[in-house]
Amino acid sequence: MFDIYQRNEGNEKFIAETGKMITTLERIAAEKNKIPAMTEFGYGTLPDSTWWTNVFLKAVAGHHISFVLAWRNAGVKYDGSKEFYVPYKGQASAADFMLFYNSAETLFEKDVAKEKLYK
Repeated sequence: MFDIYQRNEGNEKFIAETGKMITTLERIAAEKNKIPAMTEFGYGTLPDSTWWTNVFLKAVAGHHISFVLAWRNAGVKYDGSKEFYVPYKGQASAADFMLFYNSAETLFEKDVAKEKLYK
């Protein structure tokens, strides 16, 4: 498992670096007979309106990881700034998140329940 956040490195570098990290994670997990997971990821305040499908989905495409977990939305801080990693209604990337959510390449909790993966 590992955590990764996009900072100011640019989309293509984030995609490449995330892909390398997941490849390493998959190799180590296979060697250790473990399940690979991305336990924390995000892009603070999601300034890219198409980040979910044009960056994150590309970064994880073709890999076999058990789950990914976006970091929390902390909300408004004492200084008035906002900290969030998943869009809220009306946020610039909310529509793209729905495309990500509905992608044939993603499974969310309700999808996993339908597949009865844990029974």
